[in-house]
Amino acid sequence: MELYHFKNLLDQVNGLVKRYKKVSELTGENFNVFRILKLESSEVRMHSAFIAELLNPKGSHGQKDVFLKLFVNAFCFKQQMIDTASCNVEIEKHAGFISANGLEGGRIDILITDESNHNQIIIENKIYAGDQSHQLTRYYNYSNSADILYLTLNGKEPNDDSIGELKNDIHFKCYSYKHDILNWLEQCRKEAAINPIIRESITQYINLIKYLTNQTINNTMQEELSDLLKVNLEAAFLISDNIDNACDKLLGDFIPKLEIMCCDLGLKCTNNIDFDRNYTGFWIDKSGWENVKIAFQFQSYDKDLIYGFIVKKDPEKISIPTELRSTLKSLPNNTVKNSSWWPWYRRLEDPYNNWSKFNAWKAIENETMLKVFKEKIEYLLGVSGNIDL
Repeated sequence: MELYHFKNLLDQVNGLVKRYKKVSELTGENFNVFRILKLESSEVRMHSAFIAELLNPKGSHGQKDVFLKLFVNAFCFKQQMIDTASCNVEIEKHAGFISANGLEGGRIDILITDESNHNQIIIENKIYAGDQSHQLTRYYNYSNSADILYLTLNGKEPNDDSIGELKNDIHFKCYSYKHDILNWLEQCRKEAAINPIIRESITQYINLIKYLTNQTINNTMQEELSDLLKVNLEAAFLISDNIDNACDKLLGDFIPKLEIMCCDLGLKCTNNIDFDRNYTGFWIDKSGWENVKIAFQFQSYDKDLIYGFIVKKDPEKISIPTELRSTLKSLPNNTVKNSSWWPWYRRLEDPYNNWSKFNAWKAIENETMLKVFKEKIEYLLGVSGNIDL
């Protein structure tokens, strides 16, 4: 296929995008309060909190069990009796300390308990976080008759270590934000049609979910784009097949620049980037640092990039000094979810934390990402300057 075919298709797509960007500006579609407040990747403070409030019959929305009934009808697969009016909804429910074998205890993201029939619904809410060892097995052991719902952006299944001997569609069921939660939210919005504040709050959340699941193109543009690609199908497939190659080239330009920047700061930068695996990233070390190093790590494939101090060795085998861990945890701006692996960390702000989206690669291409990395590294060097790492 001649090169001009590709150029012609890309020119038409770019024209389409520019036109609909203007439409988005005029309609205010890009305005989203949750994204402005940097809550889009917060499972507990944003997603679990919002969904649980809608599900709560005693919630501030004042709609009693209307939303919960819709949810039970759409998600509960064990056909157990749920008296929605009597349900109690809890977030981050403490199910006991995790046992030595990892098969008991933990925290349940959302627990719904029918106080009349004593039936339960357990929701494991995954936006970008990875699975914990024996996680769904622990929830099953906590309440083996419960509807256990495994909720992710795209409906993927949990890993084998999380489920053990459990079977999908029997002991638990996978659902997606992309389809299942969006469909439920649309039903909720219809029920709240005469309550403008509730209706528009749900609309804002729907738009956030569409953003996170790459569905923000409005229907008219999607139809036009589909028609355009349909008559240029070969070129469209060839372009799609080479997007990863283009990103690899941008990454190939970014890594040496990052290494040089780190070298100028007296640091050494390595990486194990692999977008087909969790927990890969960039590792920044300095001569004399015995216990920790600076890291930028993807928590889920090419998404949810966090940065901070990570321990150099498995904390279950060799622990860093208690005083050092306490000192790092007490540094400003630390997340409350710091762990034995990460005594200090933060999530990188949007759009730099999600490398599955165009805006992150645009920042890599124009070197904004490099400036962001440098800013974070210099901040960590500054706040830890007098600490023996």
